[in-house]
Amino acid sequence: MRRCSFTPSAAARSAGVGKLVSLGQVASVVGLTTIHIFGFDTRSALPLAEKCGVAFQLTNILRDIREDAERGRIYLPAEDLARFGVTAEDLCSGNRSPAFLKLMSFEAARARAYYNESLPLLELIHPRSRSSLWALISIYSRLLERIEATNYDVFSRRVRLSLFEKSWIVVRALAS
Repeated sequence: MRRCSFTPSAAARSAGVGKLVSLGQVASVVGLTTIHIFGFDTRSALPLAEKCGVAFQLTNILRDIREDAERGRIYLPAEDLARFGVTAEDLCSGNRSPAFLKLMSFEAARARAYYNESLPLLELIHPRSRSSLWALISIYSRLLERIEATNYDVFSRRVRLSLFEKSWIVVRALAS
């Protein structure tokens, strides 16, 4: 791992849960734009698309902890770091302590809840586009599963899906 440099305000820059949702708004905008492309007929699709976007963003945050720490950035909610006793230095050093593992389990469960809450979105977009959204959700959900399967080892290597795995998901989506 490269040397990390956190300024004294690094903890202040760490996102809170409200900020996490704000970070998710970036993905939500993509999600909202995407469902406009996919097509939908009811406004009840909009908050579900936002939840889906937050799930995508949180999965990316969990996957990218090492890279973000190396750049002096923390995107995990500050109150969660404090609650579990995980410091910026722990993230920078790649300390997979019991506290870090509990934090990651908590955040993964949060992401999973957002995925589950957003699943009704699949029925609200136009039928011709459902397989595309299903593939996106499946790829990101599988990435979260992979993070969990490595026992949250996001420090030793970047957790990813192979091209074959992603391709297989797309084939399954198109076949359904």
